[in-house]
Parts: sequence; structure tokens; C-alpha cells
Amino acid sequence: MLLSTNLLSQNTTVVTNSKEYYLQKSSNQKKTGWILLGGGVVLATIGGIGFSENFGIFTDNASADGYGFMFLTGVISGLSSIPLFISSGNNARRAATITFYLNPNLYSNPNSLVQNHQPILGFKIKF
Repeated sequence: MLLSTNLLSQNTTVVTNSKEYYLQKSSNQKKTGWILLGGGVVLATIGGIGFSENFGIFTDNASADGYGFMFLTGVISGLSSIPLFISSGNNARRAATITFYLNPNLYSNPNSLVQNHQPILGFKIKF
């Protein structure tokens, strides 16, 4: 029974990503967020100005509809940049908590003092 349980169960693998991975991911998300925000502001501005110039309550103006959709697309684009900025900050903080450095250690031999570098991986846990 124990053997069959091990055969049918899935192996759990722990994926550890490096500091560079989280920094690159943060940079990409921040860049995408700025592109969406900038494009959204431009679209919303052009759409708002065009809509206000072409809108009439009792007229059927197709260009006003186009400008209205352009305005809404700009607003949605600007709002969709917010989660990207939030996750970019989270990934930047995650990268800051993982550190890898070489710690110099001094130890003595019978005739001399020797310096050796020991690799250390450090991390912080925030609650």
C-alpha cells in the first residue's frame, strides 16, 4: 500500500528564483505599467477632447462615438497599469530580501593566518 501511494503521488519541486530574476521581472512590469499608463492618458485626453467637440444630444454623430470609445479605452488602459505597478514593487522587495554574498573568514594554520571566502545565501522573512 505504501509503495502504490508513492508511485501515484506527484513530486513537489521547490522553485527558487534568483535576485536577478525578480529584479528583471520588476523592471519589465514597471516598464509595461508606464507604457499602459502613458498610452491611456494620451488616448483618454484625445478621446475626451474629441468627444466634447463632436457630441450633440439630438444628433447622430459617428465620430463622437469613436472618440467616446477612445476615451473609455484610455481610462481602462490607465487603470490596468495599477496592478502592474503594485506587483512590480512586490517583486522588487522580494529581490531585496534574497542576497548572495561571499563572507570572508579568517582561520589559522600552524604557520600562518589564511583568509577564505565562504558563500552565504541570506534572506529576510517579513510578516
